[in-house]
Amino acid sequence: MITGTYDHPSVTDEVGVTTHRLRHRTRIPGVKHPFRPADTFGVVAMQALAAKRFDVVHALTPTAAIGARLTGQRVVYTVLGHPTVEQFKQRGGLSLQYFVRGVGAATTVTALSQSAAHATRHLTGRLPEIVAPGVRLDQFTPDLRPRVGPPRILFPADAADARKGVDVTLAAVARLIDRRPDARLILAGPGDPSWATKGDGPHGPRAVATLALGATDVLGVGELGEMPRRYRDATVTVLPSLHEAFGLVLAESMACGTPVVGSAAGGIAEVVDRPEVGATVPYGDVAALASALDHVIDLAASPATPAHCARHARRWDWKEVIGPAHENVYEATTASRRSFRIPAHDTCN
Repeated sequence: MITGTYDHPSVTDEVGVTTHRLRHRTRIPGVKHPFRPADTFGVVAMQALAAKRFDVVHALTPTAAIGARLTGQRVVYTVLGHPTVEQFKQRGGLSLQYFVRGVGAATTVTALSQSAAHATRHLTGRLPEIVAPGVRLDQFTPDLRPRVGPPRILFPADAADARKGVDVTLAAVARLIDRRPDARLILAGPGDPSWATKGDGPHGPRAVATLALGATDVLGVGELGEMPRRYRDATVTVLPSLHEAFGLVLAESMACGTPVVGSAAGGIAEVVDRPEVGATVPYGDVAALASALDHVIDLAASPATPAHCARHARRWDWKEVIGPAHENVYEATTASRRSFRIPAHDTCN
């Protein structure tokens, strides 16, 4: 594994995995423009990639894909996220150009959902194969008891990332507690949600979000091993985000037997695609989200719902489904005769 660090470079070998931690660079000699680490990672990684011949290099950034191909490797590049022109404009620099060239250079390109694959084709002209994230069902085991008692609404995403929709969630919970005064919102991800209570936002007055904070418990990230219990303790898991490529937390929640609510944007609609496991709502629609949460709280109390959720999550079982899917992609990539090509010009405006 070749990855970046802001500390001193190092090499470790644990449980059969050799990890090379290479120091990030934000500037390149002779170039005045400052770069994000992801934009220069391919340059950093090239020396390590050139030192050995691998069967496949699985790249997770565009420049890693380019760098690996420049060293003569066969490359699987997985597009992380749901790419849009707007997102690349926010990042600035040459991010969009690197993305287009990385997709063009890779031997094989994969995306996390159909939605992300079509967004990639729109920007690059190349349609990726779909390989979804996996859930380790031996760790995310279900509690098959119905969810009764005071509703616990779990928000397991980054509260500081506006795209994840903590402001929408707070506004929806403020409406919900009129009908369910004992409901609690559980923030179980990183980030400070206080930005959602300042001024007026696109989803209504911040005072509404402030009201919901009185019914909110902030747990923070915690340890990785705590997440299955948090899902099992919840009545419903919510992720009303924009441009979500997949929504892995929703699949993990269902694996634990807990139904979900998400936005009908990006790949979430492909994960929550049947009414017995939860609901989707238009992105940013506070009233629809409050209504969906109310409905799914009732759904969670049905004795059949936890088993429905657990069965639905099996389609993303790492051991039986997603792991073998990666192996199939690697096998096909090693046999590929696709020539090395970096697009000379962007295919989008």
